[in-house]
Amino acid sequence: MNPIDKSTPIDNITNEFDINFQAIAKNLLEKAALDFTKENKFSDSILLQLYSVFGGVFERALELYDSGKVTKIISREANATGIWKEIDASRWLIEVKGSGEAYILFPNINYCPCAAFRFQVLRDQSDLTCKHILAAWLFCLNSEKIQHRHITRIQFKNLLSKNLKTVVQLLRSINFKECATCFCSENGLKVTVEDSKCLQANAYIPINVFREFNLAEDVVFKINLNVLVECLGMFWSSMTSPTASVGLQLNYKDVGYPVTVWIEEDGVITDCSLKTQEPDELLDFRMESDSILNKVILHTELLRDILSELDPTTEFIQLLLSPNAPYFRISTEGLAGECRIELPHDSELIDTFQCKAEATFCYQYSHIKPATKALSCANKVSLKTDKDGLLCFQYMVKAEEGHMCYIEYYVSPIIDTDE
Repeated sequence: MNPIDKSTPIDNITNEFDINFQAIAKNLLEKAALDFTKENKFSDSILLQLYSVFGGVFERALELYDSGKVTKIISREANATGIWKEIDASRWLIEVKGSGEAYILFPNINYCPCAAFRFQVLRDQSDLTCKHILAAWLFCLNSEKIQHRHITRIQFKNLLSKNLKTVVQLLRSINFKECATCFCSENGLKVTVEDSKCLQANAYIPINVFREFNLAEDVVFKINLNVLVECLGMFWSSMTSPTASVGLQLNYKDVGYPVTVWIEEDGVITDCSLKTQEPDELLDFRMESDSILNKVILHTELLRDILSELDPTTEFIQLLLSPNAPYFRISTEGLAGECRIELPHDSELIDTFQCKAEATFCYQYSHIKPATKALSCANKVSLKTDKDGLLCFQYMVKAEEGHMCYIEYYVSPIIDTDE
């Protein structure tokens, strides 16, 4: 991009300000850009007009720019040649450091993840834009006070789609029912799906997985998980591509309001709204430490191999855990006959094997099957049973930046298979 770009961020404004005022603001920024090229500064007349239209937002943007809070981020590989060199040269972002936070912006796009943009621009519509976007616009006019930071192609991609791939995998892993209940707290986001009060899945996404997480108070709401996963799935190929970049922002205002989904793909923003509902009452599936009877931590590839050997026509799965031989046994009975799989407790793929007493419980295979969806993205899995037979699968999923996320499945036992 040329150092002087006459396009303006107001071109992409999405609120409902009076169209005439938008046109005035857009024309003013274009006129200001031309005015700046004459003597490398704004004339007094243009400055007065900028203050008149943007008020204190422009003043604060000037302070950010003058104090060197704007950085140009460039994707560059030392050995890049041909088309890759052209791609790297055309891709760059702007980082603007605000009050303790740094915001990543696209040049000449009127969108910022800051709280001021979310509330003053999108919700209250009291401002046309925020100080970070105007500071980035000033950079496009004059880059003398701009810092430059070169990062690798992979770092550039991760900067935009920070941990997004992992978040989508977590949501897919619990997407066995249409709707989900979302719990937002200071610890992060918890998404819960429940089926017939017999199976419950929870995806825990800690706050450090998000690039930004703003929450005024704890909130709970219910959404259509099928729609959200399907929407994000449309961008899955870009999330896994080394050349594309995808970012996601979710906004929720209050009870009765929809969840607004913003998806950015290589500078193009797609937005949609998901209706929210009053959450259903969920069962409190929880294992107290003193009630845990058995606990086994094993590698996911081992559990995947075991489950792949089971008869898919079976209706029930019987699980035996014991401090003595046979230690760990899974039994099924289907059209292919009876199947038993036994595992040694000292296998290299078993990290922990703790059994207080021998216990055998039976579960519906249709309830176990959804719990296997997380095998493709998890590193390890913990199996626990309590004295009542409640079975818990806890998967540990490592995000791109090393943060740990968790998926839990609680499965109720069958008390009597003859009933």
